[in-house]
Amino acid sequence: MKLLMATPPFLHAKADIIFRSSDGVDFHVITLFLNLASSSFDSIIEQAVQSNQVEGDLPVVPVEENHRVLDIWLRFCYPSTLAEDPPLHEIEDIIPVLEAARKYSLQTLEHKVRRALKSRMEKEPLTCFAIAMRAHLNVEATLAAEYTLRQSLIPASVPEIDLITAKELLALLTYHQRCGVSVQSLGVDLSWITSSYMSLNAAGYQWIVQSGSCNCESDSRFLLNGQRPLKWWSDYMEKSLVSLCDKPSGHTVLAGVGDTVRGVRAIGCSQCCSNILVNMTGFAEFFSTMVDILTAEVDLDMDLLKPFVPARVALSAKAQIFMGTGGLDVEPSVAGPAPVIPGPSISKLLRLYKLAYKLPYSSE
Repeated sequence: MKLLMATPPFLHAKADIIFRSSDGVDFHVITLFLNLASSSFDSIIEQAVQSNQVEGDLPVVPVEENHRVLDIWLRFCYPSTLAEDPPLHEIEDIIPVLEAARKYSLQTLEHKVRRALKSRMEKEPLTCFAIAMRAHLNVEATLAAEYTLRQSLIPASVPEIDLITAKELLALLTYHQRCGVSVQSLGVDLSWITSSYMSLNAAGYQWIVQSGSCNCESDSRFLLNGQRPLKWWSDYMEKSLVSLCDKPSGHTVLAGVGDTVRGVRAIGCSQCCSNILVNMTGFAEFFSTMVDILTAEVDLDMDLLKPFVPARVALSAKAQIFMGTGGLDVEPSVAGPAPVIPGPSISKLLRLYKLAYKLPYSSE
């Protein structure tokens, strides 16, 4: 194999050791920086000095990492005057760099990798969940699972799906489905509107029901203390609840605000149009919070052993903490990844799930 030379700063004249990547790229390294980054390098360097493998007059350390991964973690060890901390833009770098960070006891680099993974969760939640499960990052796996609630129950295929077992995927889909079931209580027990929302909003919920000069149509789908709400609001609620079955996230109910506001303005009722944007935005934000509170009650049960009881609007102490502090102060419920066991393939599992929920199946 023809050996190649790494790019600066790994060609420095004061380098006193060579780290050779698995794909044959030599990095001329200053050992002082490595020793300052982690004491685990002491024995590695000592063994290299005592070995007979040299290049020129420098000892050589063959490593398992390829040149891309080696470049990342070596740059992290170097001072910023010689090399800036490397960005982790590529998702495929996450696992090998994390493994290297653990191997060489580079805890700060491990924290950086975790942050890089979290930064991608909003756009790539399933990919991040698979990586977190593979890497035994339980906190990140829980967070990624929550982000998947913003997407459809049956996810689009991603290459990283092969990192998890069928059992782990089933646990994620079951969690998603259970969250969808839990939030439906918001359309049955409306006390969260007639009591909680009423106490937070100075105008109460009277803008939702027909009154005064308003001649807009009302209906009885979501009675508020016996009062009939306006049809356009009931339409928003019904559409939101249907969407929440597939995407049980607070983001889902926020997405319908614009269409509702435009629809009300098109009706032309001066009373309904008055402060409609402010009223609908405020209500949707509260609705969104209630959705996220109820889904926070659902555990990501990786062993599929816990009995499922849908969360209700009558919130538990755990949910009340959420409302009071803006976050849950509880231990993550995710267990480490289960051992790989023989079972159905991922594509077969997706087909079974789509059949169960009468959804069209596509292998793509």
